[in-house]
Amino acid sequence: MNSIRQKFTVLNLVIIFLCTFIVGGAGLWFTSRSQKEYSDEILQLTCRQESSFLNDEFTDIQRSIGIFADQATDRMPPVDVIRSNAAVRRQYVSEMEKLMGDIVRHSKGVVCYYLRITPELADEVTGDGGFFYTKKKRVETFIKQPLTKILDFDPNDVEHVGWFYAPKAAGKPIWMEPYYNKNIDMDMISYVTPLYKDGRFIGVVGMDMDFGLIVNDVSVISPYKTGYTSLVSREGKFYYHPVYDPGSTVLDYSKELQELVNDLKYYGGGGRPKTYSYMNKGKEKKLVFSRLQNDMVLLLSVEANEIEAAQNSMFRITAITAIVMALLAAIINLIVSTRITRPLKALSQAAEQIAEGNLDVELPRPTHDEVGVLTRSFDVTVQNLKKYISGMRYKAYSDPLTHVKNKNAYELEKERLERQMQMGDAKFALLMLDTNDLKEINDTYGHDHGDEYLLACCQLICRVFDHSPVFRIGGDEFLVLLENEDYEHREELVELFNRLAAKTLQEPRAWNRVSVAKGLAVCEPSDTSPEDVLRRADHAMYQDKKAMKENG
Repeated sequence: MNSIRQKFTVLNLVIIFLCTFIVGGAGLWFTSRSQKEYSDEILQLTCRQESSFLNDEFTDIQRSIGIFADQATDRMPPVDVIRSNAAVRRQYVSEMEKLMGDIVRHSKGVVCYYLRITPELADEVTGDGGFFYTKKKRVETFIKQPLTKILDFDPNDVEHVGWFYAPKAAGKPIWMEPYYNKNIDMDMISYVTPLYKDGRFIGVVGMDMDFGLIVNDVSVISPYKTGYTSLVSREGKFYYHPVYDPGSTVLDYSKELQELVNDLKYYGGGGRPKTYSYMNKGKEKKLVFSRLQNDMVLLLSVEANEIEAAQNSMFRITAITAIVMALLAAIINLIVSTRITRPLKALSQAAEQIAEGNLDVELPRPTHDEVGVLTRSFDVTVQNLKKYISGMRYKAYSDPLTHVKNKNAYELEKERLERQMQMGDAKFALLMLDTNDLKEINDTYGHDHGDEYLLACCQLICRVFDHSPVFRIGGDEFLVLLENEDYEHREELVELFNRLAAKTLQEPRAWNRVSVAKGLAVCEPSDTSPEDVLRRADHAMYQDKKAMKENG
């Protein structure tokens, strides 16, 4: 190594190797950090998406009970009349019994429903203080059962009278913990609402769901090959786990999840969601959770190797590319090395932007050498990440059957509307639509034609309200957000929809005949949130549905 050329060659090679490994290492580090954040975000988004399907079932029960409770309170005679006049009391209970029977027919998974007037106002001996219906497994017909004599049991006897005293003590609607009902041989979960008249406690109304159906829904959630889901309480007690028995705890599964147990107790739904790492049977796993409407918690666990597979693959590709660049640098001269370091620097900056979450990074023009290979690899990686995140967001915010927006998308719109309402410049209306006859079409012609019926209804809705976003917020419920020009012409659009829907009634196929109950509500200055508007629209829709039934 006597010649200056050799010395400069060695010096140049050292510089090239150092630059290659420094820039390549920075790219690996930034890309690794970015991929980890995206993998955690995708895992959390998947858990929230799956929990939203379960919340739809719970929300349907809550809405049904809410509607009935409002009607029960509005139609209730004065308290003194209820207490003193048995004939009036029986007439009132009979009317409520028919109303709740109609509501239950449109609620999924209900196995018991009941109305119970407090013993202070009704005679427990004659049993005219309410009604109680149940149905057993694989039986579709509800059977009326004798009323429980509340005063025969201690108020602390949760198994027999907890459904009465718990909501009374809470003073608000509550979900009760799952329990086993010996009478109908079924695990159940109850939602109970206390009734008040003129500020006085009158009784309770509730529905019980088949907890086995919820477990079945959870057990089939499998977004990953090595993943599974489970249900726990806020104290970390398992209600369902594919391996562990109900009653065991998260700490029985892994002692490393003490932080999760602490977060389950105090997590109120705010703040940044966490991803928990732990070891189980010699394998590293990741876990996220999402709170459900009934205060249970959905856990989603997956092996770290599976969710980090893309990150590991990117590591190998980038590392191999860096090594190839370093080996080829031995035969290039100083001028070529200078040209190589320039795009490498640009790639490092691009990797840093990717790590910061900017996927619209501008990469240098690919050259016909190893740096060009690396540039194209980065470009392919960025495009794949864009497609992956875009696909997950599409799945999270659109309905897979009708391809309109789903309930998650409406939650985002609701945040925007709330901000407008807080600023006092909100001007919108909500149109709630509920398809009729879906169950009859499903039962008579099959679920494929039921899906065609939903599509026919959705297409007509989108056709009439083509300038407004349409959301599918339930199995047979749609919501239209009317703003701007559609808001100004809302009544004309509803009339147009009615005329077009009426024309479809001449269709020979039942699944092409559009029959939809509607409820329109306009945002008023007294409203504090979009939920106030939605509640009125839902009530108006229910009244429309009732009128349609009465008119045949």
